[in-house]
Order: sequence, then structure tokens, then C-alpha cells
Amino acid sequence: GEVSIENENYSQAVEDIQLCIKKVKSLPKDSRIIAEAHYQLGVAQGFHAKFDEAVESLNSAISIIKQRMKNIKADAKSSKKSEITELEALIPEIEEKIADTKDMKKEAEAKTKEEATTHLATGKRHLLVSDFPAAVTSLAQACELLSAHFGETAKECAESYFYYGKSLLELSRMESGVLGNALEGVPEEGDDADNSSKIEDPARMTEDEKQEVEEKVGEAMEKNFQALCESKDEDMEGGDSQEEVDDSQDEGMDKDVSVVREPSNLQLAWEMLELAKIVYTKLVESGEGIKIEVEERLCSTILTLGEVSIENENYSQAVEDIQLCIKKVKSLPKDSRIIAEAHYQLGVAQGFHAKFDEAVESLNAAISIIKQRMKNIKEGAKSSKKTPSKEEKTEITELESLIPEIEEKIADTKDMKKEAEAKTKEGADEITSSSAKGDFKNVPSIAVKSKKFVANKEKTAAAS
Repeated sequence: GEVSIENENYSQAVEDIQLCIKKVKSLPKDSRIIAEAHYQLGVAQGFHAKFDEAVESLNSAISIIKQRMKNIKADAKSSKKSEITELEALIPEIEEKIADTKDMKKEAEAKTKEEATTHLATGKRHLLVSDFPAAVTSLAQACELLSAHFGETAKECAESYFYYGKSLLELSRMESGVLGNALEGVPEEGDDADNSSKIEDPARMTEDEKQEVEEKVGEAMEKNFQALCESKDEDMEGGDSQEEVDDSQDEGMDKDVSVVREPSNLQLAWEMLELAKIVYTKLVESGEGIKIEVEERLCSTILTLGEVSIENENYSQAVEDIQLCIKKVKSLPKDSRIIAEAHYQLGVAQGFHAKFDEAVESLNAAISIIKQRMKNIKEGAKSSKKTPSKEEKTEITELESLIPEIEEKIADTKDMKKEAEAKTKEGADEITSSSAKGDFKNVPSIAVKSKKFVANKEKTAAAS
């Protein structure tokens, strides 16, 4: 173990010394070799940045030494009383080592915080300028540093978790946008208006054309059958070699099965935001920090989780998350922007969830909160007999620009409602018509949403 410490292989040193402690269980509990093992373990753990464990091991060494001194003093016939002086001299040395270890912990924490803070600030800056890949890289490093040093659910990690999750969400949206642009112009499933397919619709073919196609298909099937029979004969001749090929293919398949698919950016976003939610919830319940600030951060986290659910098309979960967010912010001012945003996102989720009337109500609530905030800012300036500050003027301008966007969203939601009602009525008419004719057809589910629906979703992402 000491050799590994000298070689700066601290993990190996810890492993060796822990093995040593297990091996000496048959020795007396106050044996000096056991005390020395705990001391060396503490030293190795300190260098390995396991500071709390190091302090615990060093204190164990002191306890064993004190117990040995006590036992020697209790034995009147002991010939080892001269050892007491030597043992007494060891205790201050170990206590000094404990103090050094605690100082090392403070220095390491300060260094980790400084480095993580730099990555966090860099990530937030990249997020602000919409450089999402760079933001994800910086914030991932911040999360890794903080969670490794303070623990996965430490309060120090919450902010990094939140911004990392938010960056992953934005990166996922960006990737979806790129994919959407790549698929632009590709006919959607069920589009009949412009059938540019090279394969002719069977319903429009004449009887002669159908018969000709049937003959050609029959000839092709017969040729394939003959080729298959010939290949089987060849396989029978070279059976051993074929078995080897099959075995190698099976091995390849086994390797493919063992490969674990990496989670998507959207899945990672959800996981990081869930961690942030757990930490902020603990802070709210324990009363740590400034209550309003912590509650607002918890609300922002839950709200972003709702956005992830919208992006993942899990609209019922999104509605549930955002409604929980609104319940959590009752202690915040009624004109808080986070509350307005929560009502807006709730309206979006309800719209996609086909709860159109509720969606319009939520969007109107967002507008009312924004108007109330603008009114309060202006009245606050009047009561103090001062003109609104530069920040207040900027905020009023921002708020004024949001209202037309939300009103447009309300109009889109009403259009979606009309389209949904029209499709429902059309579907009912088709069922009635086919029932009258006795011709029942399976109506395929629409796998791809209408372009207007997707466009509305993109507007939502941009507004948020």
C-alpha cells in the first residue's frame, strides 16, 4: 500500500490497505499494526480525494491507539508501559494529518467550484446565443465535476442540472428542425392530392392491365422458386462451410444484440431535469436558501419538463407537469412572468392534447397576467413619480411583443379545433356511407401530423 502511495496509485493503495485490515481480524483489537493500517488508509484516501473517509480512518487510528494505552495502564504487570510515551506522541501527529486532510478538502472544493462555475457560465452564455452543442459540452462538464465532488443530489448541482437539461432540449429541437427541413417536400402518408408515385394505383387500372401484371408477377415468382431450389442443392453440397458461415453470422448477431442504444438528447434532458427537480424539491422542503428564488427555480424546472413532454408528444404528461408547476408558484407574485409562461405552455400542451377550449382559456390567462404586469410596472413608476427605468422600459417592450404572438396561438388553436371537428364529422359520414353499402374498410391511423400542426409546434418552440 505504501509503495502504491509513493507511486501515486492511490486507488490501488486503498484497495491493498483495506485488504490488510480484513486479514488482521484475528489480531487483538488494540494491535499497533491495525492502528497503522487505518492511518495509512486515511493517508491514501486523502490523496485519492476521499476526504471524509480519510478523516474517519485517521480517527479510527487514534481510537485504537487510545484503547491500547488504556489497556496497558489497566495491566499492572505489563512490561510495555514505556510504549505509552511513544503512543502519546503519535496522537498529535495524526490529529495534524486530520487537519491537513480537512484543508485539502476545502482547497479541492474551492477548485472544483471555480472550475465548474466557469463551465456553467460558459454553457449559459452558449445557450443564450443559441450555440446549443457548445452549451451541452460545457454544462456536461460542470455537472460531472459537481456531482463527482458533492454527490449526485447535492444542492450545488441543481443549477447545472437545470441548464444542462434545457440545453439538451434545445439541441433536440434543433436536430428535429434539421430533420424536418430534410423531409420537406416528401409526401405525407395519406396525401391523395398529388400522387406522383411511379407505382400506379391498382384502383385506376383496367382489367387487361391487371391481368398483364398478374402474369408478370407469376413468371417472376416461378423464376425465383427455381433459383431457390438450385441454391438449396448447392447448400447441401457445401454444408460444413455453410454451417461455419452461419455460426459466424450468429456471433455477429449476438454482438449486435449486446450493444446498448445510447439515450437520445430528449431522454437525457428529461433525466437531468428530473434530477434538478429532486434537488430543488428537497431545498423547498428543508427551507434552505431564499424561499421565493428556490420555488421559482423549481417551477422553471417543472415547466421545462413539461416542454420535454410536449416535444416527446406525451401531451397528457405535459399538462400534468405544467399544472403542478402552477400549483407550486402560488407564493409568487400574481403578475410573475414565470406564471404567465406556465399558463402559455399549458395552453400549448392542451391544444396538442385536443383540449381546445381549455387551451384557449389558458392562453387568455397568460395574456391577462402579462397585461397586469405591464400595468403594475407603469403604476409603480407613477407612484414613485419617476419615469420607468431602462430595464422596465425594455421589459414593457418585450411584454407588448408577446401578446400578438399568444393571440396568434389562440387563433391557431381555434383553427385546430375546427379541423378536428370537421375530421370527426367526415369520419362519421364515411362510416355511415360504408355501412349503407355494406363495404367496411380499415381506416389507417395517420402516422405523420399535418404540416400546419408541425408548424404550430415549431412556433411554440420558438416562443418558449
